[in-house]
Amino acid sequence: MFNLNLLAMKRTGLFFAASLMMMAAISFTSCQKDEEVNPIVQSANEDADVDSYFDDVMTEVDELTLVSDSKDAMMYATLDDNGTRVRKTAWDGDCRIDSITYTDYVNPNARFERVKNGLVIIRTCGRYNAPEFERTVTFNNFTINGNLIEGTKVIRKTAEHEYQTTLTNGKITFTDGTTYTRNVERTRTWVNGYDTPLYIWDDVYTLEGSATGVNRIGETYTHQITSALMFKLNCRWIVGGTMKFTVGDRQAELDYGNGECDNIAIVTVNGKSYEVKLRGGK
Repeated sequence: MFNLNLLAMKRTGLFFAASLMMMAAISFTSCQKDEEVNPIVQSANEDADVDSYFDDVMTEVDELTLVSDSKDAMMYATLDDNGTRVRKTAWDGDCRIDSITYTDYVNPNARFERVKNGLVIIRTCGRYNAPEFERTVTFNNFTINGNLIEGTKVIRKTAEHEYQTTLTNGKITFTDGTTYTRNVERTRTWVNGYDTPLYIWDDVYTLEGSATGVNRIGETYTHQITSALMFKLNCRWIVGGTMKFTVGDRQAELDYGNGECDNIAIVTVNGKSYEVKLRGGK
């Protein structure tokens, strides 16, 4: 149990905190009122809201898979004023399958008071700290606040301290009928802190990759990390790296600096540079 809890701390630190700071990466407030910047700011903040829905799900996944490794079929249920969340566990060889059914459930530990309904299926093969590890998350009529969530999320270990994360056919259908699609391919590399398993706040890692899709007004977008983003768990903001945004016919590049823990970034649009303040996942 000690090793499992130890691993839980590190895994949650690596993936959940990365998700929160990726929201910060595309969520900011312009320090300028320039007409060139405002459309990019609006698109980035809407995009961050979409990311937060998928990140909310992955937080649930982490919470519900940090349980006994017994190969016996299991059921775990949360039954209270927050609705119901029922987990059933089965095994396919060495691969574990968790089926989570939500009924008007609000997680009291979550950052957002969101209502979840429907089914999330988690297939895990291998252990997180073993040479081979792969986790696949899919959805069946799953909604958050009535917004339908679709797609397949895969986390796969590709090397020591390196994990590839993909989201394919990601889509949110909002209650007003508009949709937002997302496909993601990113690589997270744990560069510091893995040798201090009892302490997560010295963890440092980098993120590379891209995301593409179509936003709610029908514009295509691309996020391309052009220089690896650097994250430190003792800082709420991205501390380094650059990312290029393309939304429709608009482009911008965000520069997060060279290692200092602050909420200042530089956005460049049409050759002009502006200072912006990162929201830090608020």
